[in-house]
Amino acid sequence: MRKLLLIFIINTITVNLLNAQYIYPVSVYESSSKDIDLSNFDIKDTLLFLPLGNEELQILNISDINNINKFSKYEEYEKRYGKKVFGNAYGIKVIDNRAYLSYGDLGLKILDITDPETIYSIGTYYRHQEVYCVEIFENFACLGYKSLGLEIIDFSDLSNITMVSRNNVKDFSVKNIQILSPYIMISGGDRGLKTFKFKEPITGFKQAEFPKDFMYDAPANKILVRATTGYVANDFRGLSILNLNLPLYPHEVGNIKTNGKAIDLAIDRNYLYVVCSKSIEVYDIKEPEKPEKIFEHVEKDKKFQSITIKGSTLFASFTTNSRDYGIMVFQVE
Repeated sequence: MRKLLLIFIINTITVNLLNAQYIYPVSVYESSSKDIDLSNFDIKDTLLFLPLGNEELQILNISDINNINKFSKYEEYEKRYGKKVFGNAYGIKVIDNRAYLSYGDLGLKILDITDPETIYSIGTYYRHQEVYCVEIFENFACLGYKSLGLEIIDFSDLSNITMVSRNNVKDFSVKNIQILSPYIMISGGDRGLKTFKFKEPITGFKQAEFPKDFMYDAPANKILVRATTGYVANDFRGLSILNLNLPLYPHEVGNIKTNGKAIDLAIDRNYLYVVCSKSIEVYDIKEPEKPEKIFEHVEKDKKFQSITIKGSTLFASFTTNSRDYGIMVFQVE
């Protein structure tokens, strides 16, 4: 009987280990630039599009992860009152042969990346506000302003991009956007979360109700939603879990203290990855409202900023000081 019990325990542990998710570093790319402010980045095929937070969108060749190198860059300026004004490359979204660049003071830039060596702008939307992040829905772009909330534009005609819905909130700095038709949720750091409900079909972007706020004691740095569960990178509070059966009225069902401030999130299959400055934590979310921490990778000399997962490879951006930054590549097992 004892032997059977021992075999059962060993088998249970083995199954759990086989089902667990681990990451281990395989390479590092490092560089330096002035005034860096890393936010998100995106990947298309063998190219990584990395906004540096200054005027430069850097494109890295990742075809060989052991030899990542600079491939090209995009930067642009406008002349205003006789002076050159550069944008700030804050956020990027790559879809097919277009990149949607949140370019700060120069607005949203829609870039043709068919030839990544010679990237050029094919459309611009600018309204005297800094664009910090963007989310795409069909032929609409949801713009997150650095200090004015949300705005939605129609870019079906690139020569005449028009604003279709203004949902501005003074001093609301949008960190990221989630589209849950007919709802849109935005995270706003110290301003918490804000949810908008639109009349159906959502593409009319006419508000059905007044937007609702959900406040925290700590900054809401990012929200990701899967089905009816929301995960919030909640700064010094760690990871917060929300029940979103009623999106206008989020209900916190859990909070997990992380190893450092939670600043970014990514979901891949049944796993949630949480960026916590000095570490990346991995959670099993087979039970969506009850994440279970299964692994943690710590780097004492790096400050992780953002992550993106492609297949069995995880890419993490990091900084080591105000000038030095890089990409750490992990194998996912």
